[in-house]
Amino acid sequence: MNKDEKKGLVCDPEDGSCKVVEDKPLNEVVKKGSKKDMPKLIYYYDALCGWCYGFSTVMENIVKEYDGEVEVEVISGGLFTGERVGKINDVAAYIKQGAYKFVEERTGVNFGKDFLNILFGSGEMLLDSMYPSIALCIVKDKAPEKQFEFAEILLSAFYKDGLSANNIEGYLKYVEKIGLDKAEFKKAMDLPEYKEAALKEFNSFKSKGLTGMPSLVLEKNGQQQLLCSGYLSFKELDLKLKNGLH
Repeated sequence: MNKDEKKGLVCDPEDGSCKVVEDKPLNEVVKKGSKKDMPKLIYYYDALCGWCYGFSTVMENIVKEYDGEVEVEVISGGLFTGERVGKINDVAAYIKQGAYKFVEERTGVNFGKDFLNILFGSGEMLLDSMYPSIALCIVKDKAPEKQFEFAEILLSAFYKDGLSANNIEGYLKYVEKIGLDKAEFKKAMDLPEYKEAALKEFNSFKSKGLTGMPSLVLEKNGQQQLLCSGYLSFKELDLKLKNGLH
């Protein structure tokens, strides 16, 4: 077993790089939260986070396995904001230099040909977390039950199809997949309340003091417990979640 097998692998929100972090014990982060009848999984992610893309299958299996037992909320962390916004090979050269291969080898996902053609070709893909975060906030408002599904769709849109973050027209076919009206969605992308909602989510992530994305927090009986900060296998995460729920 690789010595890093039990450590989390994250996208660092400070510089966007891929890092290995120690996997914290289940009870190390415990905070009071709002009391809910059903436990909630709070998934801190970013649609442009390569490790979140690698984490997709794990999360999809967790959500399927615990359907009806836990609620799921997705919160955008804001990986590419401010000075970090730019073309992929300018602000995230580490992806082209081999980070994507590391994600593939560790998680079993594959980055799409369309994405790789851009990565090793024009490099014109824009990384700006604001656009996909606004899009997710719209879905959370209009169809909250679809938020996790849409969050996963966005990861594939960028890392399989090579969607550029600011290509609003490009989002429309993905919005249509979850049954939202394309014209209504396009109009909402320009509304200030959704940008404010996205900024609020970025601040929520920062306030938690998490080491990076993906991160998963379990909220139960008014308490919050950190399940993972960084990529973990389904087997590891499933065990932690079972311990947290029982």
